[in-house]
Amino acid sequence: MSDIIRSDREGRGPNNGSKFEFVPTTPMSNQAQENSLNPKYLVSLILKYKWLILLFVILGGTGAWFYADTVTPTYESTGTILINAGTSGDDELSKIISQTTGVGTSSTLANEVQVLRSRDFARQIARSLIEEEPGDYRDFPVLWNEDENGNISRASEEAVTGRIRRNLSIVRPERDSELLEVSFESPSPIETSHISNKAMEIYVESSTQENRRAAELTAEFLEREKRDIEQKLQESERRLQEFMDNTGIVQMDEQASGIVTRQTSIEMELQQVNLELESVNQAIQNHEQRMESLKPGLSEQFSEAVGPRIRNSQEQLARYESERTLILTKNPNVRERETTPPRLKYLDEEIERVKNEIRELSAQLFTEDEEYTGMDSEERAQMIATIQTRLTELRIQQNQLQSRSQALAQSKEEIDQDLNSLPEGMMQLARLQRDVALNEELFVNVSENYAEMSVLKQSQFGFGRIVDSALTPTIPVSPNKKILLIIGIMLGGIVSGGFIFIREFMDNSVNNLEMLKTSYLPLLAAVPVLDKVSKKSKKSFKNGSGKIPDELVLLRDRSNLASEAIRRLKNNLIYQNGDYPPKTIAITSAEKGDGKSTVVSNLAVSFAEDGYKTLLIDTDFRRPKLHSYFGHDNESGLTDYLSGRIKLVKLMKDTDINMLKLITSGGRHEAPDTVVNSKKFNDFLNQMEEVFDIIILDTPPFGIVSDSTALLKRAKSTVLVTKYRKTNRGVFQKTVEDLERINANISGIVVNGFDHKKETSGYYGSGYYKSMYESYESYV
Repeated sequence: MSDIIRSDREGRGPNNGSKFEFVPTTPMSNQAQENSLNPKYLVSLILKYKWLILLFVILGGTGAWFYADTVTPTYESTGTILINAGTSGDDELSKIISQTTGVGTSSTLANEVQVLRSRDFARQIARSLIEEEPGDYRDFPVLWNEDENGNISRASEEAVTGRIRRNLSIVRPERDSELLEVSFESPSPIETSHISNKAMEIYVESSTQENRRAAELTAEFLEREKRDIEQKLQESERRLQEFMDNTGIVQMDEQASGIVTRQTSIEMELQQVNLELESVNQAIQNHEQRMESLKPGLSEQFSEAVGPRIRNSQEQLARYESERTLILTKNPNVRERETTPPRLKYLDEEIERVKNEIRELSAQLFTEDEEYTGMDSEERAQMIATIQTRLTELRIQQNQLQSRSQALAQSKEEIDQDLNSLPEGMMQLARLQRDVALNEELFVNVSENYAEMSVLKQSQFGFGRIVDSALTPTIPVSPNKKILLIIGIMLGGIVSGGFIFIREFMDNSVNNLEMLKTSYLPLLAAVPVLDKVSKKSKKSFKNGSGKIPDELVLLRDRSNLASEAIRRLKNNLIYQNGDYPPKTIAITSAEKGDGKSTVVSNLAVSFAEDGYKTLLIDTDFRRPKLHSYFGHDNESGLTDYLSGRIKLVKLMKDTDINMLKLITSGGRHEAPDTVVNSKKFNDFLNQMEEVFDIIILDTPPFGIVSDSTALLKRAKSTVLVTKYRKTNRGVFQKTVEDLERINANISGIVVNGFDHKKETSGYYGSGYYKSMYESYESYV
């Protein structure tokens, strides 16, 4: 409750006035929120609903287990393959193939992973399976279709390809490792291992075939080149021999011989540079196409990023290398001198400096993770970074080769000029001998490459090597019954928690004693739920008709827990403000059905048993009950007496307790609120106070009916009864406020229908009532 009017009860007596003050208290809703954060409260709540929680947990676990039995199990088999994509076969072989075809036999692991995940690779596996026809529908469901009627038919190649691609997974277990795990999932354990192994076998075989095909093409190319060069060599030798026979010139002088030697050397070097340049250009084109397939426009972006930053340094490098080549061409023996000429030394230092500068500029194009700064995608970062790095190297190499080619071409022109300055016959002999020497050199190089290729192409293998074959699994990977069982148990716990939350925290009733623990309204007693008594075991009234009802527990079972609670209530009322009980005790409640009449009747019996002359009056004229509790009728009562229809001697009814008299409410009254407000009733009550020690009044529920306002104000003690887990909190709070507002002498609260097994608060400490009730039962 918010701010509540509190009566100052110090020194309160029958005629004492009351002082009022505002006392801030914690609202019950806030108390419930605080309870929800209290560990002891949560533990007690769990203990209270332990059987319900256990039921939901069992249902959740059982449901999960049965669900797992209805799901088709899925098996997985995994094999391991080592992919050495950096080199293939022999480094020399890769170099020859690259120089002759422009395409090397090396790759990257990222590229090969994409190959394994491609649709074309899945199609190869599908075709191999279809041709193989390994088994029936149960062993290889990937090859079959089942319609709604259960008819089985062969699946198309496209369908098989799609299924294989969906269920085939390629995983790199460690980032720096070249091992790949090839896995396949299927309802058939036989199919999983078969397809995983077949995928690895097809990859090894296809990559080997690709590399061998490249080697075959290179060998064929070298063989053609060898034949062409051999014919040129024979033709140049024939023309040289004819020239010498016709002219008689068979030897050149030292100057012409030097020119021819230099010219042959330059032309051989120029041809080699042009061949490497052609290979580099082809490699650049291949890498740009690959990059373009990953992200359109990326190759152009990369080129624009490289050009402005490196172009100037590359042009400068080309000039230095051209000048150095020219010096070395004109002075073949200059490197053999003890002291290097200053200009040549300067050029060497500048060339090295510019190369370092180019490398630094190139390094700025990449982040620490070797990823191009223009890229913001992470999906293919590794593959793109590898291609970008290689493209930078190739472009630098391309510029260097172009510079060397230009320098060699310029040197060739100068030597040609020197050659043209020789005498006519000597010049022709020099040219013919140059052609022969050049063709011989080419023939020797091509023959050596062809011989190496003829040997190496037979030992060429693919990138992959199977490390561990896939084994047929015996245990499915899904459904995982243990995981599903845990999930089912957790869901059961969550559902039970939700149910408890709705039941407890959305409950507006007085559902725990903690909310009643206030300094100004003591809890006088908690009356437990009354036990049902069979008709055969019930006792009959001596001073009335019928059997003693269950509600009158003090007459049917004095050792009952409820009887002890009533006696405790009686003692609290007697000794609350002294050694004598209040003369008039009014019992009211917040709502109907709170058990007010039950508490009233049993409290009256308890006082009478202790020797107090007790009068029990039923002033609930709308819903009277006390007459039925004691086996009497309600044909005549208080309303009849006050209206003069009966005498006082007929008003009081005897009970089975000698010291207890009963006054029933009597016939219905048109204005029940005026009965207790009348002067005659007040005089009657004053008269009864002189005769009896205690008068107990059963009043209507003050929370919903105001008939008893004057009576509650007049009573020396007012007891408010609330029903456990039934009375609305708001109505209860409003009833207390209204009682305080009329200055009623509230002695405290009685909780009726209390069940200690459902109590979650720590009103007097955790488990107080449970311990007390169990101890009482064992003691009695």
